[in-house]
Amino acid sequence: MAEKEQSLGRWQKEFFENIHLFKRSGMSEEEAKKVLQKFLYLSSITPMPPAMEVFKDPNSLEQVGVYTAPEKKAREFMIEFLSPIMKFFTVEGIENLAALKPLIGKYPLTLISNHLSHLDAPAIFHLLYHASPEGRSVAEQLVFIAGRLAYEPDFTRLGLYMFGTLLVCSKRDMADNPSLSDLMTKINMRAFRNSQKLQNEGKIVAIFPEGTRSRDGRLMPFVDTVYHYVANKVVLPISLEKTDKILPTTSLLFNQVAGKLVIGKPVLVGDLSRKQMESFPKNIEHLPFPEHGDKKQFLIDNLALLVGQNLNKHQHGIYRNLYSADSRDQNKLIKIPKEPREKVVVIGNSSMGIAIATIIANKDVLVQVYHPDTAYTSQSNEERRDLKNYSLYKLPPNLTFTSDPEALKDATLFIQGTNPWEIHTVYPELQLYLTKNKAPFFNVVKGFTSSGLILDDLQQALGIEDDRIGVISGASYPDQIMERKISGFEIAAANETLIPRVQKLLTTGYIFPRPAIVPTDYKGVQLGGALKTIYALVMGIVEGYFNQTLGGNVDNSLFHLSNRFFNEMVKVGVQMGGQPETFQGLAGLTDFMLSCFGTDAKDRKTGYDIANGHPSEKMSNGFYGLKVMPNLMKIDPEEVPIMYAAYEVVINKKDARKVAEMMEEKLSRV
Repeated sequence: MAEKEQSLGRWQKEFFENIHLFKRSGMSEEEAKKVLQKFLYLSSITPMPPAMEVFKDPNSLEQVGVYTAPEKKAREFMIEFLSPIMKFFTVEGIENLAALKPLIGKYPLTLISNHLSHLDAPAIFHLLYHASPEGRSVAEQLVFIAGRLAYEPDFTRLGLYMFGTLLVCSKRDMADNPSLSDLMTKINMRAFRNSQKLQNEGKIVAIFPEGTRSRDGRLMPFVDTVYHYVANKVVLPISLEKTDKILPTTSLLFNQVAGKLVIGKPVLVGDLSRKQMESFPKNIEHLPFPEHGDKKQFLIDNLALLVGQNLNKHQHGIYRNLYSADSRDQNKLIKIPKEPREKVVVIGNSSMGIAIATIIANKDVLVQVYHPDTAYTSQSNEERRDLKNYSLYKLPPNLTFTSDPEALKDATLFIQGTNPWEIHTVYPELQLYLTKNKAPFFNVVKGFTSSGLILDDLQQALGIEDDRIGVISGASYPDQIMERKISGFEIAAANETLIPRVQKLLTTGYIFPRPAIVPTDYKGVQLGGALKTIYALVMGIVEGYFNQTLGGNVDNSLFHLSNRFFNEMVKVGVQMGGQPETFQGLAGLTDFMLSCFGTDAKDRKTGYDIANGHPSEKMSNGFYGLKVMPNLMKIDPEEVPIMYAAYEVVINKKDARKVAEMMEEKLSRV
């Protein structure tokens, strides 16, 4: 008990540090102290809503229901309490409320918003309440959908009495409490029925479609359980920024931040009854359901766009690739062009192939990803995402998937996006199409096949002419490209005149391509990307070995060896046909450094796991390249001691310690 009181004392002491914020807002010290004391007092005496009693007595559900009415005193105090905290917040889009006013009480209305903090619902109420007379009318009709966990902390419980609430139980709550799942299902069904009744009475149901707070401020997937709350309703989209900065999760100190709430235009999602549609205002945007396809998925994706259209581009989260990266000052959705400038076919579904497809989709083009797996392509199209590599990210409408080789007939550009160990499964039916269609053929995947470079093999097997061949490579993780983090590429082609065309397709607000140092050395650019995967694998092995034997930080050792590794890589690359200058560019030295020391480098991680006795079950480009290297060159311990040592450890399963000692002795004489 003493510990609890002591903890409470520390909590109150830290909370009272907020007095400085209230004083900065114009209150005297005494006034600020009274507000904070009143907050603590009201928080402690505010009861759990009657709806929560059903978890103690399930039979009381019919009697107490799931709706909790607002409390006038709690509302008045919270408005007073939040005013200095939200002093620097602004409200945009107030003019959109004028169109909403005549709809209240006549049509079912639902407010949706992104979700950043426990304060979001009180913040929305507070900001609308003070925005304008129309905003106050909207705020006073709000009924928020609230999970039961929202009622438990004192602060959130007090804030929830500002407006009406409907108790619901999330899927996660139901999964965590299987013994209550039947009761929770009844609660959710009752909440939905109540929401319809309340909307008929003129209330506006408010919901956070993400289902939980975003921990990084970016939009998360909208949950499908919101479907019935928004289908065939007028939806008012709200976009919040910076509410998560008001009260950090690790502190009890409030911050005054310059955030904002943006009110979007109301939209009718789906349809109303025939009678209602006859009188429905023509000036309200209408988003009808498609005749075919998954209506629920269509609705959920479009809700995200309604909220996201007024957010900063860095908050778009998994929906970021739906917006044009070429439009820096506004959120412009990518659309299917009426007259596409190019039809690009990406052959294969490697992570880099999908990333490149997503980049190119920013232009007025059509992009198709070809893969023979019909189940994969069909499902990816239906869900608008790549189910193999990036199942979270929504893809733009001009990027589709196909398993029909006929798609290659009228392509204006081919992107080779197949991993080397999958080429035999992807290309068998494509030779005729690639022979007849003379469109340029550019490779974006790094690594070796069993008999050489990817382009060399495909060119020989498929009869692709030299002047069509090119390569796109650089120091870039495909995962970070999908996150729209700044990246770059080098482009090389046998026909140098193709480079500006491809460069233009790849140039966006976050991708900066350029010609290779030797623009026609497409073999050297390939070799830089292919060989670095092997040496990154070796660097991971060395790092793992040194960590085991030496312990602590081994950066000195790794960076010293990196110079030796790079020199050997260039030596091998030149012997295999690349030009020395090429290896000093993005696809050479820069890519080598990223792969050897980058935190997300796949081959480096694979090597590290091998050194620690945990080889990855997934194939990596470096592992595959090392495995086939004897087919391409003689691995001489005197000429290429690093590659020789790696081959002995990884492929021949020799003792890593002995091989490392041998390599150290060799390198000391180089």
